[in-house]
Amino acid sequence: MNTGVNQLDHFNLSFDLVESIKCRQFKSALDHYEQCGVRDCRVASSIAVIERFCVLTAQLQQGEGHSNRRFGVRSRIAPDSERQVFDLRRAISRIYDEACGKPTIPAAPERPALRRKESVKRQWTKIRHTYQLMRNLLDPELAWKRSQRCIRVVSAEGFEGVGSRVRMRCRGDQPLSQDTAAGDVASAMDSSGSATMDATERYRLITEGTGYVFVEPQRPSDLVAHLAGMSPAPMFSIIVPIAAPTAESLEVILRSVKSQWYPHWQLILVDDASDTPDTQLLLDRIEQPRIDLLRLSRCQGYAGAVNAGLAAAVGDFVVLLNHGDELTVDCLYELARTIATEHPDFVYSDEDRIARGGVYTDPRFKPDWSPDTMMSTMYTGHVSCIRLSLLKTLGGLRSELDGCHEWDLVLRVTEKTKRISHVAKVLYHWRRIPASTTVTIAARPDVLDSSPRIRIDSLARRGLSGRVEPVSQVPGCFRVAYDLQGSPLISIIVPTRDNEAMLRRCIASILERTDYRRFEVIILDNGSVNDSVLAYLNELRRRDDVNVIRHDAPFNFSQLNNIGARTAAGELLLFLNDDTEILQSDWLERLGGFAQLAHVGPVGAKLLYPGGELVQHVGVLNLEGGPVHALRYTYRDDPGYRTRNVLEHNWLAVTGACLMVERKKFDAVGCFAESLPVAYNDIDLCLRLRDAGYYSVVVAAVSIIHYESATRGLDQVDSQKAARLKRDLAHMYERSPHYFGYDPFHNPGFRPDGGFRQRDSGLAETPLRT
Repeated sequence: MNTGVNQLDHFNLSFDLVESIKCRQFKSALDHYEQCGVRDCRVASSIAVIERFCVLTAQLQQGEGHSNRRFGVRSRIAPDSERQVFDLRRAISRIYDEACGKPTIPAAPERPALRRKESVKRQWTKIRHTYQLMRNLLDPELAWKRSQRCIRVVSAEGFEGVGSRVRMRCRGDQPLSQDTAAGDVASAMDSSGSATMDATERYRLITEGTGYVFVEPQRPSDLVAHLAGMSPAPMFSIIVPIAAPTAESLEVILRSVKSQWYPHWQLILVDDASDTPDTQLLLDRIEQPRIDLLRLSRCQGYAGAVNAGLAAAVGDFVVLLNHGDELTVDCLYELARTIATEHPDFVYSDEDRIARGGVYTDPRFKPDWSPDTMMSTMYTGHVSCIRLSLLKTLGGLRSELDGCHEWDLVLRVTEKTKRISHVAKVLYHWRRIPASTTVTIAARPDVLDSSPRIRIDSLARRGLSGRVEPVSQVPGCFRVAYDLQGSPLISIIVPTRDNEAMLRRCIASILERTDYRRFEVIILDNGSVNDSVLAYLNELRRRDDVNVIRHDAPFNFSQLNNIGARTAAGELLLFLNDDTEILQSDWLERLGGFAQLAHVGPVGAKLLYPGGELVQHVGVLNLEGGPVHALRYTYRDDPGYRTRNVLEHNWLAVTGACLMVERKKFDAVGCFAESLPVAYNDIDLCLRLRDAGYYSVVVAAVSIIHYESATRGLDQVDSQKAARLKRDLAHMYERSPHYFGYDPFHNPGFRPDGGFRQRDSGLAETPLRT
């Protein structure tokens, strides 16, 4: 019988205790449970184990005496203490297994011979990994790849980082680096073959190495109960414009709709004035109460056919299905579930392509609603499900926008409603056909004409001033550049300490290469002692547009920036590292144009490594191991996954090395968190701004050189800094626990530890450092 907590409380307490153990927060865990007065015998025994472990490890780390090879320290305690620590580690492991609900198997008593065998096995593993490392280094086929990787590591982490990685490889550990993720992604993409399900619902082996397999969902055993309990149960009107369909293509459409799990639908086939006898004969054979056939007397094109279908629609929502494409069997069911729980006006889903031979390929894994991404590219695609009443209010599709009807429609829809949902599942198969936007924009000259126009029209409807510019890296793509509203004062806040060369380059690039002159520079001197640095700061004090503030205190990035923000007089705040260098004259206007948008919070830029060829930052993802830089080591002009490297996209966060935000938004969420003095304070700010309804965006049109961590050094190489990094990460998630393992702008269809999959170039993510 438990005295103090019940069985459920014991499970929760044990699990919390273990999580504290994993974070190396032993003392805080003990204090917490002692304050709670926990008297449960199993929890008490767990605490006793941890307490003994803490005492022994502290003695091992702080004492002096005989050599301790396992921990690499000296100790004066008894030689068998190391053995006791080993036993306690095993006891902790059993506590963890019990807390997680894993079966605990009693361990057999260890024998000296068994310990010797394990020691030999560890040594052999180390030798084997060292041998494999040497083979890889000497392999001529891998020499070029290894040399490129080595150059990237040296540029980012120095020779100390290379040595650290080699030592970890020899031990059989996996380095905490981008190259690991890149290797995993590359191996997944470059596989010699994979299984796939084709349109005939049969699996077969393909050798193209697409790395993608679509598995047909299985009907739930309790589907009837789910449908009966769904409230509201929306009615869907599926509109399909058709033109001279073949018997096969018509059968594909009918089978796709009839096989839906969800029963409440209406199919509207709109024949766009097909004049062949065979087509009329095929259409005459369709006889089903839920299928309506409309025959247009004259050809009205895609938009005209859809609008004719809207007039005949009786459902609550309209689903657009292109001729030749297919819905997955659970498409309407998943849409209905989302509508019943989230009550949206517009729903979109992930999709893939049907290639030649009926192979499903090229999945489009999409982020949750991203308004700035939508202005850059038509990312929502299909399936597209819109409330009928809203569609009728908007007047349907605009026929004059050939090739961009649906993109224009989504922009107009989302200007009228903020109730937008995303189903992160493939619900739509888009068939590849010649002269289609599914293949290439170059196949559709009409798209090149309509694409900029729909953005110009959207700016006019929203009352915003801006321009639409072609993107040289991707012919046929355009970006939106917003003009500054009025002439706001921009405060550029730069923390520094004894970093004269970097600071001179940063300040000189700002003063000499900036067209927009309504700015002030606020330098936070965190206790510089170098005479030349102090002389340079005194020189800057004589300028009217520079303010130098002395702050002699232990380094706290958040505190420094908050002091700068309180001193600043600008409407826009730009937090900028002193190890950056401005490259272009219009950078400030471009960043400020986005920062002034009502829905935008933090605004970042594309940061490049020295030399200006490789990307260091173009956005932050929140993956399994925490926040990481996306697309690191990608070439600056490589489009990246779905143009994320060259167009403006929304991200969960941007790095504090270059972060602009409106003062009123910054003040509203409480400034930087000073409890995060070094790492993740910028991410914490972005998370709080996202919770307040603001979106982070990276302006890829602005490139800045970032001599990363030149002031503080690299966190991953130094063991103490690495430990601090982990503590700060844990604290950040304590402040925003709902973002643990969750990023609304990173689709769950991607690897949780490896970022984006792309067939053309291995993309990778790197643990975040500012």
